[in-house]
Amino acid sequence: MDRGLRQHPVPQRSPHANRVGAQDEGGRSALGRPAGARRCRFIPLITITTARMETCFFEKDPTSSLAPRALAEGIGTCLLMLVAASSGLVAHRLLPDSSALALAASACGIAGSLIGLIVAFGSASGGHFNPLISGLQWLAGERKLSCAVAYIVAQLIGAIVGVLLAHAIFGMPEQIANPETPNWAFVVSELIASFGLMMIVFGCARSGRKDAGPFAVGAWLFAAIIATPSTSYANPAITCAALFADGPIRLGSSTAGLYLLAELAGALIAYLAFQTIYPQRDREATS
Repeated sequence: MDRGLRQHPVPQRSPHANRVGAQDEGGRSALGRPAGARRCRFIPLITITTARMETCFFEKDPTSSLAPRALAEGIGTCLLMLVAASSGLVAHRLLPDSSALALAASACGIAGSLIGLIVAFGSASGGHFNPLISGLQWLAGERKLSCAVAYIVAQLIGAIVGVLLAHAIFGMPEQIANPETPNWAFVVSELIASFGLMMIVFGCARSGRKDAGPFAVGAWLFAAIIATPSTSYANPAITCAALFADGPIRLGSSTAGLYLLAELAGALIAYLAFQTIYPQRDREATS
């Protein structure tokens, strides 16, 4: 054997060399580092946030000024009421001999406008345009009382302004006979319509279906307008403004009062239902 090549005995591995931090006879660790060297550990940095998950019917920035958010609710409700009052008038003028087609046309206009308004104003105010939504969010601890009151006042004012704009555009229409005191089928149907609408709204919000919310609400409203004898007002702001309206949407004082009671009852039943189906997540009322 060549003298330049010397055989060196292969060092025997310690039975504990496979353990992290084990050292061999040369003072080196099993990973080849000097015994005194510090091992670098990579610990993933996990940021825990308690921010509210962005979802439908809640504004994007609940800490923003209340006045612009309430203004968005007022404008949105005004435009919704304008379409609700005007679409009924146009439909009955164009289709005087077909009340079914007139109702379907009016339902398309109202549902379509509501979808567009929720998409447009949802990030600013939540896109409620309905005191039932604002009130139930407060009841569920998801919205401050001051915000809910501001929203409801803006919605009521906006709905009345919408009726006045419809009258300014079309003039005072021919009076259409509406029953001053509806039968109980109308009242019950209004309760069911309000219950269903609130279930759709809060079901979409609590299931995180942010993009689907506006379209789900519009689809339900279209169906409910056609399927219920009361034509699904399901909105106290619209119901109150209908007192000042003329045409198919007009309501008498006693009818409006019964509808308001039915809408509130339907909303409260829906609150109990969605609190059971979708238990309340930890959500602080910051808006």
